Amino acid sequence: MIPDNSEELRVRAGEYVLGVLDAHETNEVAAALAINSELRRAVAFWEEQLHPLSNLAASAEPPPGTWQAIEVRIRANAAKPVAHSFWTNLALWRWSTAGFAAVAAALALWIAVTSVPGPSLVAILHPPQQDQASWIATGGRSGLVLRAVTTATPPRDRAFELWAIAPGATQPRSLGVISPNGELKLSRLPPDLRDGATLAISIEPIGGSPTQLPSGPVVYVGSVKAV
Repeated sequence: MIPDNSEELRVRAGEYVLGVLDAHETNEVAAALAINSELRRAVAFWEEQLHPLSNLAASAEPPPGTWQAIEVRIRANAAKPVAHSFWTNLALWRWSTAGFAAVAAALALWIAVTSVPGPSLVAILHPPQQDQASWIATGGRSGLVLRAVTTATPPRDRAFELWAIAPGATQPRSLGVISPNGELKLSRLPPDLRDGATLAISIEPIGGSPTQLPSGPVVYVGSVKAV
């Protein structure tokens, strides 16, 4: 469904142009472009801002089997939990790669030049020690929105739970259990969520961790950036 909220619609348009939506969502946006003028303007904005970046790289044909290899890697990464201690590896989580930086920069550019009120934050969550963007979080005065950009799902009878660690803190704070549709929305921005904070997703029981700390493996992490 195309969002009615203008900010969410702009995020969806950005995801469409970046190519991170699944096939159903991509087709949904493509069909709505004919009748939704606000969506068309948002998509045109993203295209104007992001497409020039493609000129920085020379064109090349991918090797045979590239897409199949990507699909295999996505499935393998989504299914492989990482059993690191949640609060002893903050330095490891906060590393970044060129691919991660490119996605973050694109989102930061959009948020910086649109009329989003208040301080704006962005975080790209990925499996530890990998650069595959799996979740995108954006925040501001209107709250926090976290969306999956892959088809990752928790194991059966388990759920994903989102955690935040404020800069300098040693223990995480739960921000809630993520909906099975791969989305979490908070109407207010948590005080722990600011520039330099860490977001992480762990695998927990359906109702969330019973201990107020992660009880399962941490499978996605990302650093919060102000833009």
